[in-house]
Amino acid sequence: MHLEKIKICNFRNYSPSEVELSPRLNILCGKNGQGKTNFLEAIAFLTLGRSFRTRRDEDLIKAGEKEFYLKGKFRSSEEDLILEVGNDLSRVVVKVNGLPYKSKRELFGRVRTVIFTPDDLQIIKGGPEKRREFLDLYLAQAYPDYRQIYLRFYRALYQRNALLKKLREGRRDLNELEVWTNRMVEEGSRVVLYRRQTMEEIGASLNHYHQLMSNEQETLHCLYKGSGSLPDTLDLTAIQEGFWRSLLRRSDDERRRGYTLVGPHRDDLQIQMNQRWELRVYGSQGQQRTAALALKLAMVDLIEKTQGKAPLLLLDDVFSEFDSDRKQELLRLLTVGTQTVISTTELKTTAALAGPLKLFSVASGVISAE
Repeated sequence: MHLEKIKICNFRNYSPSEVELSPRLNILCGKNGQGKTNFLEAIAFLTLGRSFRTRRDEDLIKAGEKEFYLKGKFRSSEEDLILEVGNDLSRVVVKVNGLPYKSKRELFGRVRTVIFTPDDLQIIKGGPEKRREFLDLYLAQAYPDYRQIYLRFYRALYQRNALLKKLREGRRDLNELEVWTNRMVEEGSRVVLYRRQTMEEIGASLNHYHQLMSNEQETLHCLYKGSGSLPDTLDLTAIQEGFWRSLLRRSDDERRRGYTLVGPHRDDLQIQMNQRWELRVYGSQGQQRTAALALKLAMVDLIEKTQGKAPLLLLDDVFSEFDSDRKQELLRLLTVGTQTVISTTELKTTAALAGPLKLFSVASGVISAE
């Protein structure tokens, strides 16, 4: 499914405008600070129900205005889809094919979307929470069941932490703690299983994209590192048993601290080069950036495989710090397959590219086709 047309009204620095996109490659060119990232953010907000830059909808309203509004028309060989979302700070308006909904969550998953931004360097060099956020966002799009399992796990974790806090304060309700522990282990073990399966599933794609963009023979490996002593297995029963053992070992510590110390909310990915050195510690910024992009492109392949449709791909300032060979190789990769929208300051990057693309210029919140 591709985005055929988007209407933007008072979103960030955009006045009311309407843009028609190519079903393949779209390149936004312009100087920094003109609105290229804002345009990608609008598309992401429409398809994910949230911004990749802020949690506050009020930040998205153009200065001097009281509301923003987005409307996108999506098309595939099977169906047309119209998504709408707006916010005037007193209420959120969400519509799908003209039918109203109460929550922005209803937008999520109807059009799968993969995003790469300069901040994604933090997937490699940042803390474990960045890598967990990366996994959860794309697994929820690749596997609809995962999103519900993930939400049930975090509800059980929240309830269990609240009870552990009460125990620390001297109030006792061990029966209720056991109930929420059971639920947490059941759903959390499934979260771990999905994450581990995904790491195995994307291994070949990850190395394929990494080697194409780096022109190097080094291999990239992502290892799922469970907290506690969870066994390295795809057997759900074994994961559950390991989860229980780890909780029992840390039970005194948990009651003393008042929160859960073991589980997928504390797990991590270890990203290695040549199965020897950790990219987070020893990789150059260029190597880290290439690895982060390879991870995103591998998720494109995963979503296409599981859902039978390629996701929308948004790439913000993707050419920064890449040499000319890597830039051209990346563009060649993106001229086939999924619909892609790229922002760049470099017009010369596209000069030698042949293929189905549409070029836009962006200046002061005005986007126009070249």
